[in-house]
Amino acid sequence: MKNRVVLVVLMALMFCGLCILEQSAQSARPKEPASAVSSVYMLAGEFRTVFANLLWIKAESYHHEFLQHNSNWTQNKELLGLITLITTLDPHFIEAYSSGAYIYADGEKSPRKAVSYLSEGILNNPKSWELHQLIAIMYVRKLHDPAVALPHQQLAVKYCKDDFDKQAAVRVLRAIERLQKKQK
Repeated sequence: MKNRVVLVVLMALMFCGLCILEQSAQSARPKEPASAVSSVYMLAGEFRTVFANLLWIKAESYHHEFLQHNSNWTQNKELLGLITLITTLDPHFIEAYSSGAYIYADGEKSPRKAVSYLSEGILNNPKSWELHQLIAIMYVRKLHDPAVALPHQQLAVKYCKDDFDKQAAVRVLRAIERLQKKQK
């Protein structure tokens, strides 16, 4: 366990150093970079995505270890730091935002933090039907506010590409509409 903590801390320190280096490089970036320079900037951005994916693999490993001892994975609060680091590295990592929101809502018993985290995810991924649907569900189930949930679910339906997912999203939309009518 101690080796894991040391490994995670070292990885986080390495990442922080790389982030500082990348920020410095971006601030010194010329207005119209040459093609070789822009390739370096693209590579730095890709490194962040690759590192986020590697951390996600590690998070999955921790997740499955946790499940061996506790069947309620949302109680794994220790995973939040890693998930937050993943979404900082790759703000388009939708699954990490979803997992973090569930842990905030159920494990931390803080649905407001879950909604805030999902809102951050939606700012970074405005056309993510998954995040819109999840925030709608959080507003309905945890905060009992279908009126606020409704526009998010409408966007979830709008952004769904797959017919199967769209049909399911429409069913959720109809349920939220019924709940809102009952509350009036």
